[in-house]
Amino acid sequence: MGRKIRVILQPVKFRKRDHIAILYPYSPEVDEVVRELENSEWSTGYRFWHMPIKANTLEDVKSALKKVAEVDDSTFEGFEYKEQVEPEKKERRKRVKIDSPTKEQKEKLEQFRKHFIDKGYSEGTVKVYVSMLNVFWGWHNDKTDFEITRDDIDGFIEGYIEANNFTVNYKRLMTNALRRYFKFAGVKKFSRV
Repeated sequence: MGRKIRVILQPVKFRKRDHIAILYPYSPEVDEVVRELENSEWSTGYRFWHMPIKANTLEDVKSALKKVAEVDDSTFEGFEYKEQVEPEKKERRKRVKIDSPTKEQKEKLEQFRKHFIDKGYSEGTVKVYVSMLNVFWGWHNDKTDFEITRDDIDGFIEGYIEANNFTVNYKRLMTNALRRYFKFAGVKKFSRV
């Protein structure tokens, strides 16, 4: 039997967690053993096999590899295994559902879109405004332009934007879209939303 392949086991940080890097020159025999190890993963960026460190992982890896390779784990001298706590996954909040705007509101939004395209606004900007106004009119699909009150706008911002934890930038964009829309619609009381 020829010389055994030398495999180096080394501690590394991967995705902010302690892992074992399994380093060796290409060997089909070693590859076969490593692929069978629980939680082993190939890193295409670093081009080595690795796995998260758990209580007995180092011993399990050494035991499995000793059959086909000479294992060097000297880099683990002084390494102190600490139980790693899985980070809590943030619970995704479900967005507040809204209805669709009425047919009349959609027609008015199409007029708004054409008006701003004709004024030289970019297609992207107008698309964002119309998308946001669709949300607003879906929220208030029971009212017309002139029936909307300041309380309706404040209620929308509090009930939809803040309930969904949208950013301050989203809120500013929505406010800007509403201001432009109401100016376009001739509702002077909201030209400064």
